[in-house]
Amino acid sequence: MPELLQAESRASVTPTARKWKLPAFSRELGLAGAILLLLVLFSILYPKSFLSLENFKMVLRNLAFEAILATGIMLLMIGGTFDLSVGAVASMIGVVTGWLMQRAGLPAPIAIGAGLLAGAAAGCLNGLIVAKVRVNALIATLGTMGIYQGIALLVGGPGIRFGTTFGQIEVGGLQLPVIIMAALALVLHYCVTHTRFFRQYYYIGSNAKAAHLSGINVERLQIIAFTLMGLIAGIAGIVFASRLATANSTVGRGAELQAITAAILGGASLTGGRGTIWGALLGVFFIALIKNILIISHTPSEWQEIIVGAVLVLAVAMDFLFSRRKAL
Repeated sequence: MPELLQAESRASVTPTARKWKLPAFSRELGLAGAILLLLVLFSILYPKSFLSLENFKMVLRNLAFEAILATGIMLLMIGGTFDLSVGAVASMIGVVTGWLMQRAGLPAPIAIGAGLLAGAAAGCLNGLIVAKVRVNALIATLGTMGIYQGIALLVGGPGIRFGTTFGQIEVGGLQLPVIIMAALALVLHYCVTHTRFFRQYYYIGSNAKAAHLSGINVERLQIIAFTLMGLIAGIAGIVFASRLATANSTVGRGAELQAITAAILGGASLTGGRGTIWGALLGVFFIALIKNILIISHTPSEWQEIIVGAVLVLAVAMDFLFSRRKAL
């Protein structure tokens, strides 16, 4: 009987997962086309300030933090959930790691390892609340976001000096955060596309009930995804603090919304079941490119906030339109 249920469920889930691939792929192509159009347009308008190697290196440095978070958010959204506490976790782990090095006197490798474990533990707590207690992810992670922000402020205050600056190392002209971002994206892309374990998240996001009937342990996979998200947020927080040589307790504020926006722009859905890691990176690059263009064109800061907010609204509207089109 379990084998029969598994076969029936896979038959019902797999076509759904396949249906989701086309819109996600189309949106990725559309986003890549929009990025190319922006590159060409502003290379013509601002050839000296925009079309330069240093400017693009700066764009990559600035987007690395959000891009690392967006890869984890994409995995969660493929599985039909999300995490609003990732920015707070990144801030918390940055200052906790800095405190362990500066105040507790721990060697940098041990402090970093402890910080990463703390990040994974924070993510695991989110997963337990969502999967086991069955609290809505929005409410659960909104609550833990406040807790993690409070811990970050309590431990680090306005900021704490970071004991290592490995984030400033350059390899081939690229800072280490950019390389870590690319390596993490490669690993997650391989896992999502080539491993049976991670492909189960597409089934869960498409139809969690059918996935459960097929024998997939939905709760366990959700907890694992949140734990990975916490670990990834810890990596982002430590790398960013190392790059600046200072762990700021508010550095991740608002980063969760940008990561979710990037994931949706890159093909994810608020209802789950679709998306790719490369799509998330394209979304982050698109947002970073818009910010860079606004700065180069001397757009007032208040208008920059309005335009970036409009991109968020547009991303959610796009997701709604694609979901409605599929339902027809």
